[in-house]
Amino acid sequence: MAGARQRLDLGITARQADILLDTLVDKSVETDHYLLSYPKDEPEKTDTCCDAHLARFEQRALQRKALLERKAGVQHLIALIEAIRPAFEASGSSPENMTAVDLSGVTLVYRDAAGRTHEQPLADIGSAGTLIDPDNGDDLELIAALVHR
Repeated sequence: MAGARQRLDLGITARQADILLDTLVDKSVETDHYLLSYPKDEPEKTDTCCDAHLARFEQRALQRKALLERKAGVQHLIALIEAIRPAFEASGSSPENMTAVDLSGVTLVYRDAAGRTHEQPLADIGSAGTLIDPDNGDDLELIAALVHR
């Protein structure tokens, strides 16, 4: 169905939410570090002196854009996780009465521009980051999370 929002129902414990939040914050900091290499939004005089320099600037601008989109996506996920944290405290939920999901059993599913799907274990995000399209360097669209029991 075109335009339908994807929905993921996932029950996690407060501890698992904290681990996921820590991983996402690490990813955000890592992305900020990469963004330091792409400080300019507008070309300088030396960037437009010849076709080669202009092409290099345009490529770096695309990479900066992809990093900013990744940062926005990570920040959105952080906001979602932080939004559920008060629910743990208010409900008195504890690991004993929550339905736990082993995060090592979660696989993220992405879609590339050609419509092909790619899978990535959730545990890989902390070390490898989210998947990118090797052809153009853009982040792949996250479309699902699979929970393996």
